[in-house]
Amino acid sequence: MEDHVSGTPKLNLQLDVKDVGGVWANFAAVKHTKYEFTIDFARLDFQDNGDAQGVVVSRVNLSPLFVSELIDALQQNWKMYSEKAMPPEVRDNGNN
Repeated sequence: MEDHVSGTPKLNLQLDVKDVGGVWANFAAVKHTKYEFTIDFARLDFQDNGDAQGVVVSRVNLSPLFVSELIDALQQNWKMYSEKAMPPEVRDNGNN
């Protein structure tokens, strides 16, 4: 369906109740082929000896075009987040 005023499509996303809480990931592994990217999101638990035991909580396959759009969206959102949540000396990392 398109919004006739702006010409932008309306997006109606649905989420199963069981997925509302999401999953926690503290590690991601990225692989790619000529045609797609695969991102494995994992939760790592570190052992006392420094080793890590992990479980993949989600695997997402993406087209190269979508990866480019995702990178742009992440950069925009990181900029907005860091401007609100981080002190300038940390946000700018000493670079002006």
